[in-house]
Amino acid sequence: MSDNLTMWSLIVGFLSPVVISIIQQPSWQRPLRAVVTFLWAVIVGAATAYFSDEFGGRSIVSSVLFVLVTAIATYNGLWKRTGIAPAIEGATSFPHREVSTESGTT
Repeated sequence: MSDNLTMWSLIVGFLSPVVISIIQQPSWQRPLRAVVTFLWAVIVGAATAYFSDEFGGRSIVSSVLFVLVTAIATYNGLWKRTGIAPAIEGATSFPHREVSTESGTT
């Protein structure tokens, strides 16, 4: 894994919580939120390795791990504490509607 791939993986991981906050919904349970974060890291980690011309087994795994760890650390240490990630989640969340079991027609 080159320094170039390492740096890009760290940059992508640093910015990932902003994008993840757009995808995730505040009403989702923690396990689902964790799975979404992991899947995001796999996708963008593999893409980062590909675009850095280092698309191979060890480079992909390293890039995914760098993205994942950096995303989690910066989410908890910066994006969440400053209120940026929760504000994005709130602004992009779907409205929750009660599902009525009664028919509206007579």
